Amino acid sequence: VVGDYLDRGGNGLAIPMALVQDGQPLALNAYALCTAQPVLTRKLVVLVHGWCCNEDVWHFAPTNATYATKLQQDAGFTPFAVRYNTGMPIAENGAAFDQHMTALVAAYPSAIDSIVLIGHSMGGLVIRSACEHGAHAGASWLSLVRHVFYIGTPHDGAVLERFAQGATVALARTRNPVTRLVGRLLGVRSVGVKDLHDGGTAAVTPGVTALSWVPWLATARHHRLVGTLTDNPQHPVSQALGDGLVRVPTPTPGDSPESNPGDVTVFAGVHHMQLARDAAIYAAILATVTAA
Repeated sequence: VVGDYLDRGGNGLAIPMALVQDGQPLALNAYALCTAQPVLTRKLVVLVHGWCCNEDVWHFAPTNATYATKLQQDAGFTPFAVRYNTGMPIAENGAAFDQHMTALVAAYPSAIDSIVLIGHSMGGLVIRSACEHGAHAGASWLSLVRHVFYIGTPHDGAVLERFAQGATVALARTRNPVTRLVGRLLGVRSVGVKDLHDGGTAAVTPGVTALSWVPWLATARHHRLVGTLTDNPQHPVSQALGDGLVRVPTPTPGDSPESNPGDVTVFAGVHHMQLARDAAIYAAILATVTAA
């Protein structure tokens, strides 16, 4: 919630970005990678969690399996997961993820044929930002990305953050000192969560502002997996709130494949957090990455 504040102050509670293995940061060198993974294959899958979470959000109970470890078992992928400070601006986390992917590919002790990226909620925006940073830096890892899965990602903004911003403005304008105090407290939420208002990912293209449209990686296939609160996606509650935090995307006049690419799959009755560990969603991911 206040991760950017902790980072600015050099607080020891601030979370640095890292690839993690069994809850511990993973050094990005060949020895550490070989030690951490029993088999290093030519296919990688990387999980990027969402706001106020860590890599545990992906765990299926009671086994602690994740989409990545299931893909390891069923399709021969080598699994990785990222942990990061979700209070930082999405642009900064995107730049850091680009650097970590560059380091991972450079340290990997064998050739890599393909990379699959899976982002939950804010994690999908971090992935988009990383791809934008990598494209401008000429990062070699981008050419290896075959599929990107955005699970409950607020490309067009998160319902809850829009409510929080409106409430902050309204409360701050009242004459009641207690109400104004609540508004000020809402106002100190991190830049990371404020970025969710418009799905901002902070491009690095000259002249493009932080909350503007960010290009999608042209060389990868993009898949948007979304949930709804009710079993009927057309129910007014599902139409208004989507999975509780993110609405189901709807095409708008003038949309082009470049501005709104990829397929959208709706998982009715699956709420926002459940999207990170759902059997039907995993089946969809597996079918996609193993399709001829």
